[in-house]
Amino acid sequence: MKTTPKTTRKQNRDSLTGTWFNADEYASGVEFTITRNGNSYVVSARDADDGEEADIFETAYNGRVLSFAAHWNSTGRFARYNLMLLSPNRLSVTYTYTDSEMYHRKRTKRKPIPARPKKN
Repeated sequence: MKTTPKTTRKQNRDSLTGTWFNADEYASGVEFTITRNGNSYVVSARDADDGEEADIFETAYNGRVLSFAAHWNSTGRFARYNLMLLSPNRLSVTYTYTDSEMYHRKRTKRKPIPARPKKN
């Protein structure tokens, strides 16, 4: 009996698709899941620490960089992300975000008030 060798077929897989997490365990706990919908990408962002999912806007791909904006409702933080594939298992992520801080007025030394002349 003659056996025919199995043909190995390479998967036609998009290298950007999948779930990505930060390689630094002490940094951001955000995970990105990237899928395809026709010719465009669909991104979801999830904070693995508490399960919160961000609202994603303005997803675009220029052939090299996948960019999108995310709004994190719990903090009000708005972030813009740029993701670039470095290798099949490595993704470079650059982001900018809004932040808020509380400011207080700095106290200054007051000039002494001149004494009023006494009335006689």
